[in-house]
Amino acid sequence: MKPFSAPMRRAGIAGLAGFIVLMAGLTISSCGRGPVDPGAISRTGPVVLVITGVGPENRGSRSVDYNGLFAIYGIEVQDARGFTRPELMAMSWRQIRADFPAGGEQIVFDGPRLSDVLRAAGLDGASVRLTSFDGYEAEVPADLIARHEPILALRADGEPLAIGGLGPVMLVWPRLTQSDLAETNDDLWPWGVFAITPYEPADAR
Repeated sequence: MKPFSAPMRRAGIAGLAGFIVLMAGLTISSCGRGPVDPGAISRTGPVVLVITGVGPENRGSRSVDYNGLFAIYGIEVQDARGFTRPELMAMSWRQIRADFPAGGEQIVFDGPRLSDVLRAAGLDGASVRLTSFDGYEAEVPADLIARHEPILALRADGEPLAIGGLGPVMLVWPRLTQSDLAETNDDLWPWGVFAITPYEPADAR
């Protein structure tokens, strides 16, 4: 995969503070813990995506603490489910070739369908808000999800999406193959996604 730069996005004070908290947490978590079993990490791995608004029967065994970016951005997590990368990789994947940024180089993205991940969390048919590390939010109505089946990409041109680039997760649409998406911009292509929250569109209230 050719190197590329993630599109610039304006991050407010909260977003900058969030990045500082994230980096500090990563530094602390990597120090003073003694030997680590690489095999255990590859089998389970850390949670890379949290979905909130989940019923008790779909939450699994992992609790999510209300601190760090969740507290900074006001994302309630008492009813959340965390997904590890291996869990997302175990789902059925879809491949989408897309231009990103819009009009740029074509990239082959791979990942599970957003609809399948929401279904696994018990949120089938929900409209959702995706939040990125820098505080960017993208609201995606349920009808768009059902009509176009976007993916939560974990790879681009065969390489994992990394934190600090577009990872760990990015929402990707089939813009090149579905004519009604051809002229869309990148507003609903959030990258660096770590949380998904159900919401009620204004026209449904």
